[in-house]
Order: sequence, then structure tokens, then C-alpha cells
Amino acid sequence: MRDAAVHIPAPLKAGDWIGVAAPATHGEGQDISRAVARLTQAGYRVKMMPTVSGSYGFFSGTDEARARDINALFYDDDVKAIVCLNGGYGSARILDKLDYDYMASHPKWVVGFSDITALQIALWEKSRLITANGPLMVTLGGSNDYTADQFFDGLKRESWRGVLALPPGRKLTTITEGTAKGPIVGGNLTILASLVGTPYALDGTGCILVLEDTGESSYRIDRMMNQLWQSGLLSRVSAIVYGDFTASSHDDGDFTTDEVLDYYAHLARVPAVKGLPVGHTADKAFIPYGLTVYLEANGTKASLSFQE
Repeated sequence: MRDAAVHIPAPLKAGDWIGVAAPATHGEGQDISRAVARLTQAGYRVKMMPTVSGSYGFFSGTDEARARDINALFYDDDVKAIVCLNGGYGSARILDKLDYDYMASHPKWVVGFSDITALQIALWEKSRLITANGPLMVTLGGSNDYTADQFFDGLKRESWRGVLALPPGRKLTTITEGTAKGPIVGGNLTILASLVGTPYALDGTGCILVLEDTGESSYRIDRMMNQLWQSGLLSRVSAIVYGDFTASSHDDGDFTTDEVLDYYAHLARVPAVKGLPVGHTADKAFIPYGLTVYLEANGTKASLSFQE
């Protein structure tokens, strides 16, 4: 960590520029014109970086080019937020090429999920920069009303106090009871596990940990959760909040994903809930990673409240 102070980006206003960068996989041939139209219809101007249209193996460009785009958007004072093109894989490869000191003194939203977790965790650990769980450009065009409302409200929100709004029909479910307060951090389980042992690993002391994933069988989820446990992360956090674990399978007789997640929540002996709208599903809450939140997990009553 370079700076103990937490840096929250300023709220956006009409006419501001939003930069689009591709720190990981290329666009995979997906049309992002609807996403661009949504940004412009909301009153923002859009700046595309070179790697957005690039392709280099399974990346959008070389490591140097992808890092250059991220740095350039932070150096550009006109740009107030960055929405990442796609997830996939590759964000971790550019982490040693970013200007963390400059980023700490020039905060702006970095929005995304999935592989973008690597970038968001590094910005938290090295710059104490608050970033945001939210849609990627390849998903924003088709985002449902809840996700779009959360995204556009989050970008311009001036006060972060109050209970997180959930989509209709969704609620947080208590796994282990209790209350906790701390910075909410985390994201994709696979990425968090891959950062263990690197200079960009999440320390997580006193934090409320968010975890989600997709396409992983229950034994693989257990292996990654065990890695977080044995590395000490699950012993340091103050609470666990599970998002969506989609397309997760298990063989007959194996533990289910829910059973695995419940096990580690009990092992960590911290308050834990599941059902947060974070992950590879249609509903995506705008979660400012690094912001202080209050978690209440008491029986049938569970809620997450912003405290800043």
C-alpha cells in the first residue's frame, strides 16, 4: 500500500468524458455500439483507447500497450471514469506497469467485473483507490434496468449512505450470524486466488470480502477457497458476502457449491451472507470496492449499508 488515505472518485456530471480501455481479453467480436449509445444518451462523451479495437492472441494488445492505455486515461484530466471493455484474462499481466502513485492522487472510477478484479485489487492495495463492480462494455448494451440504473446512479452519486438496493425478488440470506463494518473489497474468486503470493494479493484485514465466480465445479471452488483460507485471507476479513456462482457443477455424491461456500464461512467464524447481485448474471449492483459498509446478518434479516 502506497498511501493510507482512501481515494474516492468524484461524481460525474453531464458532459464528462468516460474512457474505454481493454486491460484483458479483446472484444471477442462483440458489438459495443449499444453500450456506447447508452453512455452518450446519459450525457457522457466517450473516449476509446487503441487496444479497444485490438487483438493480440487472447489479449487486446501487448502487455505494454494495455498498461499504456490505462495509464493514459489516468493522465487525462478530462476523463472522469474508465469502463473496461471485457474480462476474460490478462489484467494481472499489466499490474507491474501501472503508475500507482499518480493514480492515488488522481482518482477516477474503474468499472468492471470478472478478470478486472485483478486491476481493482491492485489499485486498492497499491493506491487505496475505490473502484466499482459494474458492467463491462460488452455487457452494458444489454444490461437490464436494475444494472443500468445502478451503474448510471453510481457514477453520479454524491452521498454513499443507506441500504444497498436489491433487484426485485432478491434478498441477502444469512449463513453465519453477526454484524461487521469495514471496507468492502473482492470480486472474482479465481482471480483473487491467482493473486495470492504476488505483490498484488489482497491483504483484506478488517474488510468485508465479496466473492463470485462462474463455470467452476464445486471441487475447484473448494480448492480456491482453501487457498484463501491457508493464505490467511479468510482469517483477516471481518465478514464474507457471496455473490453469484453460476454454471457450477458437481458430480453425484460431491459437495455442492453452496455446501463448500457455507463450510468456509463457518470455518472463518465471521458473519456471512449470500445473494449479493455481483457476478456473471444479469443483475449487477454498483459496489464501490473500498468504501466502508455495514453488514447485518441476523437470522432472516440481512442487509448491506453504505456508511460514507
